[in-house]
Formats: sequence, C-alpha cells, structure tokens
Amino acid sequence: MATFISHLQIANAVLCVLMAAQLLYMEAMQVNPKRLLGINCLLYAHQSFALVAMLNDMPTVFSLTRPFCAMLIGPCLYVYFSCVTRPDGALRQSDFLHFLVGILILSVIVFFKPLRAFIDYAILTSFILYTALIGYQIRLGEQALAHLNQFAKPAYRWLKILLLLAVLNIILEVAVNLEMQSGVALRNTYSLSVASLIFFCINISIVLAALHRHDWLEWMYQFGEQKLGLSAITIASDAAHSIFDRWENLVKDQQLHKQEFGITLTHAAKKLQVPARQLSNAINQVYGKSFSVYLNDLRIQEAQALLRNNSDLSMIDIMQASGFSSKSNFNKEFLRVTGMSPSTYRDTNRNSSQLSTR
Repeated sequence: MATFISHLQIANAVLCVLMAAQLLYMEAMQVNPKRLLGINCLLYAHQSFALVAMLNDMPTVFSLTRPFCAMLIGPCLYVYFSCVTRPDGALRQSDFLHFLVGILILSVIVFFKPLRAFIDYAILTSFILYTALIGYQIRLGEQALAHLNQFAKPAYRWLKILLLLAVLNIILEVAVNLEMQSGVALRNTYSLSVASLIFFCINISIVLAALHRHDWLEWMYQFGEQKLGLSAITIASDAAHSIFDRWENLVKDQQLHKQEFGITLTHAAKKLQVPARQLSNAINQVYGKSFSVYLNDLRIQEAQALLRNNSDLSMIDIMQASGFSSKSNFNKEFLRVTGMSPSTYRDTNRNSSQLSTR
C-alpha cells in the first residue's frame, strides 16, 4: 500500500507544481490572489513530497520543513480569501501576522521536546481554525464579492469549492489520525490511500480547468478591471479616440482576440505603451463597453462568420478558431451577443440559406 500511496502523492505534487507555475507566471490585473493560491499549491506539493519521504523512511530535510510548511497552509488560504473579498485585492500588514504567529507557535513546540508530540495536533487545529474563518468570510455569498461585478458568481463558486476541499482535507486528516491511534502504521492506513486518490482526481480536474481557462478560474485573471461609472475620470475625447484607434489596429494586425489563453489589460497596455487605466478608459469611452467585452464581441463576430460559412467545422473548432478556450464562456458570450446558442444560430442560418436557394 505504501508504494501505491507514494505514486499517488508524487503525482499530486507534480500536479500542484504545474498549477502553481501557471498561477505564478501568467499575467493578471490583480496579482496577489493568484500568487497566494500559487504559493498554496507549492505548500501542498511540498507536503506530498514530504509524505513520500516519510513513507519510504528517507531521512531528508523534509522532516524539519514539513511541519512549518503545513502550519502555513491555513493562513495562506485565509489571506487568499481575504484578498479576493477586497476591491483592490491588496495585501495588508496584518495579513503577515497570520504567518508569523503560526511559525512562532510551531517554533515553540519544536524547541521544547515535551511538546513535540503535539505538532500534528497544532497543525490540524490551525487548519480547522482558518477553515472556520474562511467560512465566516464568505457567509454573505456573492454579496461579499459585489466588487467583482460579472465575475462575482464564478468567483463565489470557486471559493465554495476551495472551502469544501478544505473541509474534506480536515475530515480525511482526522480519519488518518484515528487509524494511526488504533495502531495502524501510516504506510498501511486505508484513509491515507483514499485521501491520496481523491485529491489526485481533484488536482487533475483543477489543472485541466486552469489550462482551458474555465470560468472557475478565469475571473482571477480579469480581477481588477473596473467598469467606468458616471463619476469615473475620463480623458479628452481626441486622446481617447486616438488610443482606441491604435488599439483597434493592434488587435487587427496581431489578431489579439485569437491569442491563446487571451490577453490581459496590463499586457495590452504594454504593447501600446500607455497606462492600463488609460487604455481601459479609452475603450469604455469610445466603444461603450469594457476591455474584456470588446474582445469577446470580436470573438463572437469571428464565430458568427465561421458558423455561416463553414458548416463542416465542429463547434469546438469554431470555438478555438474564434479565440475562446472555454466552451462555457463561448456559449455564454454567444448568447449575450446574439440571443441564441451557437448551434441554434448555425441551424437558423442554414435554414435561411436553403430557403433562399429555392
């Protein structure tokens, strides 16, 4: 059983590292939430590698780093939730106290030998406490994320998933501890093998969702884009039209709306060599809609043309050719623009063409 668990834990560690790499290196308008989630993935990866070392009786540095990294998981997840619920997504000085207190408590336990038997209990208690605080943070539902505008619903869905995973983690951790207290060695615990398999399936699902920019996670890359209201600061009309014209030409020349995994406002502004806020304002003033809506409108125009002229293409091919990487987002945006689903649009145009040829 130890070999089976070790293989699953290595796979879990690799999946967590892949997820962390995407979260840490892909551009976003607010970097703190995705960076914190990426760090959390690395902490979980570290725990998986440490567990493999323990199961195989390998004397490594993990014996020292494992408890400290485990103690940081709860605070890191809590601060991630805190940043998401803040309109600016910013870190505060008080956030770092959570990490400091956790490290100090564990240091005291490690320093005093009589207390070392309580290390795992301290870690579990910390995780239970922070999971409870996370649940309290999002008790208001989508209302707590109103500043995310159209991203409030998918963001709340994702936060609920993370909260459920934290609760599941606690249940499985308790189950493993109970088995060990009954005299079963860690390497032979049934609970650990079940936990490893469950989280392997969960990690695969999350990595695939991230790679396809599913709306579970897509909101994190758009988090920070603000819609202009009546009281928002505007720029001169001539300047706005000049920036917008340059933007339209850049999109057309480089087909930015078709770029794999999309393009963020920050990256677009760098290409134009203007401040991101200025580009956002120009698009809102001239086009009347936000940066992301503008790009999605172009993608839908592309999809409409493909549906009219390429009846042999599959819906997935049309989705990808028009610049969408998520089927759910493609269907949602197509319905927003045309009032019908892509398949209905294709059928309607096909019927119209047949009637015109008679």
